[in-house]
Amino acid sequence: MSSSIEILCYNFFMGRDKLKRNIQFKPRCREFIATTCNSKDIIHLLHEEMEALYLMDNQGLYQADAADKMGVSRPTFARILKNAREKVSMMLITGANLLIEDTKEDYFVLVASMKNRELVLGKPNAPFLMLYHISQKEISEAFVIDNPVFIENRRPGQILPLLCNEKKVNFFIATSIGEGLKSALLSKGVYAMSKKRCTKEELTSCI
Repeated sequence: MSSSIEILCYNFFMGRDKLKRNIQFKPRCREFIATTCNSKDIIHLLHEEMEALYLMDNQGLYQADAADKMGVSRPTFARILKNAREKVSMMLITGANLLIEDTKEDYFVLVASMKNRELVLGKPNAPFLMLYHISQKEISEAFVIDNPVFIENRRPGQILPLLCNEKKVNFFIATSIGEGLKSALLSKGVYAMSKKRCTKEELTSCI
């Protein structure tokens, strides 16, 4: 079984072209290890394959739209998606371990803040949202957004998941986050993190 999995992964690696893909999703958990069958087999899921699963099976996009987001042709996207689903199904069927590749070197963090000139962590309905672009473990850009939850006096779960998706946010941080909001954010590929306080230095090590 080990050799067949190795050959499968080898074929997938050799068959891919080297064009750079547009990657939005950043995996926080990258290793899925079988605990009951003690398998030594390893399946490697490429980051582009994880992105295809994210766009199709999590975001529910049509293939043409998903391909456009990744910057590839529709036939290329279909091939990437097929490879991804075959690998995941083989993991489930054989009990092999799954390792997800992470090539995304930058990510976006959205933080609920009580002030707009300094980071003072607040609840999801805080007056401001600080959007940080993290690149190479440093803050490359920072933006202040008037929080629509605060302005419109609406539930965070109705607004923040869509806003995070629009801004390509990977992590959302606030002092307290309800389970409903966590689930709504996760459905958009956004990891919710509750903290009592947060410094700008900590933003560069969310993973």
